Amino acid sequence: MGAPWFRVSFRGALAVALLAILTGSAPAQDRLERFRTLGRDGLAAAPDAAARERALHDLYELVDAEVLDCLRGDEPFSSLVFIRERLDALMDAWGGATLRVLRVPGAPGRAPLTIGLYSLAGVEGSGSLRIYVGTGGSASLAASSTQDGVLDAQVWPAGPDHVVRVLALWSGASTGAAFRSLRAELWEGRAGDRVVRAWSTAERWPDGLVVSDWRAQPGALMIRHQIQYPGWTPGCPGQTEQEDHFRLAPSGGLVLVRQQVINGWAREVGAAADRLFRALAADDARALAALVPSPTLRARLPRSLVPEPLCEQPAPPGARSAVTVAASEISDGRRRPWALSWTRSASGWRLSAAAPVLQ
Repeated sequence: MGAPWFRVSFRGALAVALLAILTGSAPAQDRLERFRTLGRDGLAAAPDAAARERALHDLYELVDAEVLDCLRGDEPFSSLVFIRERLDALMDAWGGATLRVLRVPGAPGRAPLTIGLYSLAGVEGSGSLRIYVGTGGSASLAASSTQDGVLDAQVWPAGPDHVVRVLALWSGASTGAAFRSLRAELWEGRAGDRVVRAWSTAERWPDGLVVSDWRAQPGALMIRHQIQYPGWTPGCPGQTEQEDHFRLAPSGGLVLVRQQVINGWAREVGAAADRLFRALAADDARALAALVPSPTLRARLPRSLVPEPLCEQPAPPGARSAVTVAASEISDGRRRPWALSWTRSASGWRLSAAAPVLQ
């Protein structure tokens, strides 16, 4: 999930003296004080979401100004080592920020990229990717994206198309059964010092994405995620998941090249149970006969059975043993729990047993 990060430190009085000569100690000190005040008073004490968002925006504007001051200077002040020293000073001024940077050499004939990965401890929506282009007087902030979650990134080296790519990933805290939210964005440094977002999970999953695993390497991304279906219950183990495999497209961005279904039996059982509940509610004899082969069992089933959002009992992989699904009989305003056992046959999943649960 991204290459390890390494910090290199400038030490010694010479670097400090050169910094003071080039930038002047008063503006630098003023920026440090503003950063400390914004973090301590503007952000930590923000009365509402709007105020917090304004403080977050102002904090990152200060960081941008610090980085651009360095990039627009001559060597060694535009070096990555020097920029890290300046960001270390900001983090020392207010300890709630994590400010990481790396340098990506530009493709032939193109300016280098400086990548900022910023976050604020305990502040939702503060993972910020910042992409700066060039050094010298023309250096600029070319793109930014601030999202919720822990931010990491991978740099994909330029290929024959001379395009440098940065895959940014924001992951949320782990929830039940090791699932977490994920947002991924692929940014490309193109001709004319343009930086564009070429692909995002938000385009494919606009309502958000919950994953159990992901893997990325230059030119490829795999995402294993939940899919919702009848009978799906949040947090249950062994439910149906899908692996989507993406590859870099010749024209840029990512394209889906392969899908793989994991634990497909759970979706099949859920679909069969959903058809059963619908058939019972409609008293559809033909549909019930197809789903419940035993006439005796069909006769005993209450027409008021409804599903319960409980985890089903998984069948062993490849086995034909029963899978138990929870249900309730609604009678006189009360719910009586039932256990429905499903068995796989040549024609699909069929109800093989059903009985009230002893209380």
